[in-house]
Amino acid sequence: MSRLERLRSRKAFRESQRTSGVRGTICRRQPFFTAAVADERGQVLVWVVMVLALLIGVSAFAVDVGHAMLVRKQLQASADAAALAAAQHLADGTWASVAMTYSGKGTLNGYGGYTLDTPVITTKCSSTVKAYGVACSSTMPNLVIVQETAHVNTFFASVMGFKTLTVNAVSAAAKGARPTPYNVAIVLDTTNSMNLYDSNCGATQEQCAENAIATILGGLDPSIDKVSLFTFPAMEVNSAANDSNCSGRAATGEPYTFPSTSATSLSTMPIQTGSGRSATTIQTTYQITGFLDTYRSSYSAKSLTSSSLLTQAIGQSSGCPGMVPNDTQNTYFAATIYQAQAALDAEQAANPGTENAMIILSDGNATAVNNSSFQDMNSQTTPGPAVNNSTNGIYPSLYGECGQAVDAAVASTAAGTLVFTIAYGSPSTSTGGGMNGNQGNCASDRGYGKHPNITPCQDMQQMSSGWSGTPQNTSHFFSDYFDAAQGDTGCQAANENQTTTNLQDIAEAIVTQLEQVRLISPNAP
Repeated sequence: MSRLERLRSRKAFRESQRTSGVRGTICRRQPFFTAAVADERGQVLVWVVMVLALLIGVSAFAVDVGHAMLVRKQLQASADAAALAAAQHLADGTWASVAMTYSGKGTLNGYGGYTLDTPVITTKCSSTVKAYGVACSSTMPNLVIVQETAHVNTFFASVMGFKTLTVNAVSAAAKGARPTPYNVAIVLDTTNSMNLYDSNCGATQEQCAENAIATILGGLDPSIDKVSLFTFPAMEVNSAANDSNCSGRAATGEPYTFPSTSATSLSTMPIQTGSGRSATTIQTTYQITGFLDTYRSSYSAKSLTSSSLLTQAIGQSSGCPGMVPNDTQNTYFAATIYQAQAALDAEQAANPGTENAMIILSDGNATAVNNSSFQDMNSQTTPGPAVNNSTNGIYPSLYGECGQAVDAAVASTAAGTLVFTIAYGSPSTSTGGGMNGNQGNCASDRGYGKHPNITPCQDMQQMSSGWSGTPQNTSHFFSDYFDAAQGDTGCQAANENQTTTNLQDIAEAIVTQLEQVRLISPNAP
C-alpha cells in the first residue's frame, strides 16, 4: 500500500469515527425532546378554563337575549291592541289618542322594567284595504300603523359592552273585508240593584252601563248597523216612551209577562189590572226603541245624534236623564231575551243580508218571586200565559230562573244570533233566597231547574255564544268585577278577554268583533 493510500485510509477512518459520534449523540438526545413534546400535563386545565369562560359568556348573553325576546312579545301585544283600537276610530279622527292609550306607553297596556320610546302612529290610504270595500281619501285613511320601541337593560351582556338591547314591534289594522251589516239588540238590566254606586266608574251602575252603550253606538256604523234597546222588568206599552223622550218620568213597571219561545216577530204581552167592571187589559213590552240607525249622522260623525231616541234613552242628550232603575220588580230576564230574539228575526227578514247580535248587560242574578211581598211574575191564567210552579225550571217558571235565561240565550245562538254577555258585579257563588226569596244568588236554582246550583257568573258565561260549544269559544263573555258595591273577583273572563275589565274597554272590544277590525301586514300597499 502506498503512502498516499495509507493516508486516505486513515482519513476515512477518522471521518467514520466522527460521524458515528455525532449520530450517537443525536440518538441519545432524541428521547428527551420527544418526551418534552409528548408531555401534555397541565394543558387540559387551560382548555377547561377557556371553554368554561366561553360557555358562561354565551349563557349570560342568552339570558339577556331571552329577556329581550319576552319584552318583544309584550311590545307586539301592545302594538296589536293599539292598532286594533285605533282602527275603530279612523272615521272620527281620534285614532292617534286611542292608539296612544292602548300602547305600551299608555295607561291601559303599560309595561314596566324597560324604557319605551313614544310610539310612532301613522295612517295611510291603503289600496289593499280599499279592495275590501273600505273607501279612503286624503282626509279619511283606512289603515293605521303603530310602531313601538323599547330599550331593555342587560344583566350580563353589559360586561361585554352591551348595556342595553333595543327591540321593536310594528302592527297595522283596518276594518276587515266585507263589513257585515248587523241588527243589534241591547238588553240592559234596569232593576233596582242598578242604583248601586260604582266607585270604580264614578257613578251609579245604571249610568255607567248607559255610558258603555254610548261607546258601542259610537263604534258601530249607522250606514249599515241598526240598534234596538230592550230592558227588564216589563213596562206598559203606553208609558215605554218615557224612557226615551227626556220627560224625566219613568215607564210604568208591570209584572213579568212571557212571550212565546218560538215567535219570529215582536208582539206585546197582555196583563189584566183591576177586577170586575174596573178590570182593564193592558199591553206590556220589554222594548224601549225600535231598530234605529239615527244614533249618529254618518260613520264619520264623532258624536251621537242628540235627537235620536237611542241617545236620549241612555242619557247622552243634554237635559235627558236617561233610563232610571225600576224598583217595582226583581230580576228575571229570560222573557226579555225571547222578545229581543223575536224582534231580531223580524228585522233580519225585512233586511236580507244582515246578521243578528245581542248584547246582554246584567249581574246575572235572577231573583224574581211571587208572594205576598213581591208580585214580580204574572200569575194570571187569562190573559196569559202565567208563571208556573214546576220545579223543573221549564219556562216560564218560578224555579230555575237563572237557568231559564241560559236556555233563552242558547236558543238565540242556535237561531244564528251572536250573543255577547257583560257580567257586571256578578257573584260567583249560589246561595239561598232569604226570607223573601229575592236575597240570594240564583236562589231559585238551588237544587231545582235544568241548571241546578248555577251561579250568577256562570249564568252570564253560559249565555254567551260558544261558551258551552265544542270547541269552547270564550271570546263573547266579558266581566267587570271591580264594581265596589257587589264586585266579585271570582267572576273573570277567560283568555283574550281576561284583562278587559271595565265597561268602556268591554264596549270597545265588542265593537271590534262586530265591526271586523283586524290586523293586516304593515307593508300592505
